[in-house]
Amino acid sequence: MDQYKAAVIGAGPAGLAVVATLLDQECIPILWIDPNFEAGRLSNYLEVPSNTKVKLFQQYVTTSPSLNRFSSKALMPFVGQDPDKGCPLNLAATMVKSLTDSIRKADSTRVHCVQKVVKELAFSEGRWKIDGADECERVYLATGSHPRSLPDTGVEELLLDDVLTPTRIPELVTNDDTVGVIGSSHSAILALKNLHECATIRPKKIINFFQSPLLFAIYKEGWILYDNTGLKGEAADWAKQELQSGNLEKEKKLERICVKDYSPEEQVKLWQQCTKLVHAVGFDRNPLPKILFNWDELKQISYDPHTGKIADGLYGCGIAFPEKTVDPYGNQEYAVGLWKFMCYAQKKIKL
Repeated sequence: MDQYKAAVIGAGPAGLAVVATLLDQECIPILWIDPNFEAGRLSNYLEVPSNTKVKLFQQYVTTSPSLNRFSSKALMPFVGQDPDKGCPLNLAATMVKSLTDSIRKADSTRVHCVQKVVKELAFSEGRWKIDGADECERVYLATGSHPRSLPDTGVEELLLDDVLTPTRIPELVTNDDTVGVIGSSHSAILALKNLHECATIRPKKIINFFQSPLLFAIYKEGWILYDNTGLKGEAADWAKQELQSGNLEKEKKLERICVKDYSPEEQVKLWQQCTKLVHAVGFDRNPLPKILFNWDELKQISYDPHTGKIADGLYGCGIAFPEKTVDPYGNQEYAVGLWKFMCYAQKKIKL
């Protein structure tokens, strides 16, 4: 049985930020566990444009001394990119993978990496035990989330991750399909854009079902209004040009239906006009390990959105356990993004 100061479960951007912060504070040895060590879900979105500026990806690296050691190689993909604009997420995924590989190689005596899925966390006598073996003082869950699925409607559901990948569109739809996209989020807008702009195939009809009107991030002096909920980057530009203007509706290329005042049953009837549906509303946590606290199983997992604390010595971070923020106007949002994960780790992990 090995003893560790901390364990980090998950090797996506949030898990990497926590490992880097622990290294910065000399909280070692660290146990780092992930089934793949391939940048987490970020590696699913290689063709997706970011809603984050390049300079924030760069700051993610340079803010942590432990990551900054590897900055010359990790930031190579961003050479020539405008720091004040977005970029394809494959550049960010390549960066995270490069940093992960560098830590695994250079810090192998301080960070023990294990490639597996954790099945059980058990706390007793002031320590956490992982799968009945390794012990540590604290555990950080950076286990990620996945797009929320629809209830059964009788209509074929297309996976959001697939629709967000333009090169997959010809395999997903035909010229005879009516495709419904549910939502008005960043992901929903990109799904609409990809379906409309596919060069080789285009659905007979595209319908956007939404409850909330288009919301755009507004850049203020030193902060961003609707930073986490508003549209940014390429998605915002396309939404303004094609949706907010009404261009696509005028050209009969897309229909938008507000379902705010419809009952769930009425919404399902509308969806059933379609032959295929894309759900782009919200994310659910990936499955967590079984968690035992003093021999009692924690079945309803809750956390403090300001500190990440789930239980004594157990913390959540990343998209599964995001930080709640309040902007100068009093709006509450959950902060999601690489730079925000790093800020959260640097701010909240104090040993």
